Amino acid sequence: MPAFICETRAGLNPNTKATLARAITDVVNDIIQSPFDLISVVFHDLRAEDTYRAGDRTMDTLIFGHIRQGRTDATIQKLGLAISETWSRITGVPESEIEIAIEEYPAKFTFRGGERLPEPPYV
Repeated sequence: MPAFICETRAGLNPNTKATLARAITDVVNDIIQSPFDLISVVFHDLRAEDTYRAGDRTMDTLIFGHIRQGRTDATIQKLGLAISETWSRITGVPESEIEIAIEEYPAKFTFRGGERLPEPPYV
């Protein structure tokens, strides 16, 4: 935790995915100060017939972020906008085709390696 699940059209090459994973990790660490070893980025490749908005096919990328509670609304907004800009810059996908949703969870309900995670840095 934090984890960012990237639902995107199939076709990103492994080098681009690695670049995105590193860049998103850096953004998350910089903005919400989570330790690097707690930040995960996961890619789900979607086929052309898998993404729709208003009933029509899209090329949209959907990124779902999961973080521990404890950050200000302004910090979460900064994080979402920074990830959107980063994705667009690296992939060339216009930000109008990127949607990001960030969900917060109580630290007392987040676990890794059989241990409850500590409370997040309060930024």
